[in-house]
Amino acid sequence: MGTTRKPDARRGEMAFIIAIILGLVIGILIKRVRLGILLGMVIGGGIVFLSWLRTRK
Repeated sequence: MGTTRKPDARRGEMAFIIAIILGLVIGILIKRVRLGILLGMVIGGGIVFLSWLRTRK
């Protein structure tokens, strides 16, 4: 049997991946890929932090 995840966990993972991809696109557009990766990680970290705060309520 396969393991099933909660929908919230899956949504959070997708949001994190999309944030990293968005950061990469921004980095490519401004010709600085490293900055884009950093932006993606910051945005993704913010999403994870905010969802963690929401689940603690």
